[in-house]
Amino acid sequence: MWEQRASTSPEIRTVWRAFAEGDADYTDEASEHWGLSFIRRADNSLVAELAGPRIEGLPICGRKGESYWGVELAAHVMIRGVDKALLRGAIAELPVADGEVTIGGRRYPIPGWEELERFVSRLVSEGVMVADADIRRALRGDDRGLSRRSWQRRFSSVTGLRRKEIERLERSRHAHRLLSERVPPSEVAIAVGYADQAHLTRELRRIRGETPARILAASTV
Repeated sequence: MWEQRASTSPEIRTVWRAFAEGDADYTDEASEHWGLSFIRRADNSLVAELAGPRIEGLPICGRKGESYWGVELAAHVMIRGVDKALLRGAIAELPVADGEVTIGGRRYPIPGWEELERFVSRLVSEGVMVADADIRRALRGDDRGLSRRSWQRRFSSVTGLRRKEIERLERSRHAHRLLSERVPPSEVAIAVGYADQAHLTRELRRIRGETPARILAASTV
């Protein structure tokens, strides 16, 4: 079972939850967004994880009876004292004890699915999470005020990725949307700016763990 919704919070891209009805291995798509998630194991124990930004899909193992819920944070959001670049392509387990998670040196009750947005708002208001307004603006296409080199340094520092890497991820999402609308792969490659259909296939396999054929097949279900 999987459920996802967009958020009205400027610090959150999506809110999601899932339940594993059986053991399953899958690839979580690459993303410039940090992921903050919580897991309730089949034995009722709790786990909290922080997933770093990445430009390649990440293998994930789901186990029967486990519940998952979390948020995908906006790319301009940071946790104070945590270097995104060091978490690039990796998942770090956060300390959990007595139903509380430690983030930024502070302990918080682990939020439920309905409490996630309030939880993130609290972290922002208390300065544990920080939103960089300049990077948010630049991600929307407004990069006035700084030199190209300064923006490059700022992007890497705040997002953990280079601007060109973020553009690759955005292009792969565009390609996925078109394929989901049943646009032929050859046309998608041209529309999105890939060199050819083979380039499209390589990028989607690397970034999303899927091929155009698989995406097209899923769109008919």
